[in-house]
Amino acid sequence: MPALQVRKFRDIGPVIKAVRESRALRQEDLAEQLAFSREYLIDLEKGKSSLYITRLFRTLNELGITGTLTYQ
Repeated sequence: MPALQVRKFRDIGPVIKAVRESRALRQEDLAEQLAFSREYLIDLEKGKSSLYITRLFRTLNELGITGTLTYQ
């Protein structure tokens, strides 16, 4: 199971895209499954974050909290 250290929200976007592509899912299909717009999914894959997500990661970084993403 691959693992990736995550320090900023933008670190997650490429992982989302790579996993989606490895499963041969189109953006439209995944967005529909998640009840998101395709544009929102595109923003996620590009690492664009909302104010809430930005503040969350700033808080985690300030406290020295890091996370690791694992996926199957």
